[in-house]
Amino acid sequence: MRFRQALLIPFLLAACVVKPTYFVAPGFAPPAEPVALLPFENETVDLAAEDYLYKLAAERIAARGYSLIQGEPVMEGLKGIGITDAGQMASATPEIIGRAVGSGLLCYGVIEDFTFQNLGFVVRKSVKLRLKLVSAADGEVLYEGEGTGRDVKVYLDRDEARKAFVEQMAVKLVQNMLKSPLAKEAERAAADAVAGLPAR
Repeated sequence: MRFRQALLIPFLLAACVVKPTYFVAPGFAPPAEPVALLPFENETVDLAAEDYLYKLAAERIAARGYSLIQGEPVMEGLKGIGITDAGQMASATPEIIGRAVGSGLLCYGVIEDFTFQNLGFVVRKSVKLRLKLVSAADGEVLYEGEGTGRDVKVYLDRDEARKAFVEQMAVKLVQNMLKSPLAKEAERAAADAVAGLPAR
């Protein structure tokens, strides 16, 4: 059994190393007008992921020098066109959404992974976020970035695995209480998703 677990280690550790990917439209220059940060589509089962990653992404985008329209003003604008959650935004064109939220630049977000697996001998944490900056006027994608934060720990000793299981459950409980689930991995995903965005 221990031999099999040892064989898995290189594959698990390799899975931790994920290079961020970016696309920047030719000729794109950082805009003077504010960017509307739209609610994120959450493809995971973790309900806490959306608010937490939204907050982290907003901080990272602002740090690049961009001004933002975010939170309640955006949601109020979307409600005016019948959109109450991110999953409904595909029903409206960027032009319609832009008019509703009062911005010619829209930032869409998709949370593709938000996983905490504590299996005793293996503890896996993974967060994946994809951001896309779109021109409301014509729907052109001006920037797209993908960021992933991962951490995998493997324990070959049974006693160490048992201790790690208890410790990681305690960590998860505290992070949930502080509303910062998968804090380290989420921060890495948000940082990498924005890192290729041209700074103002």
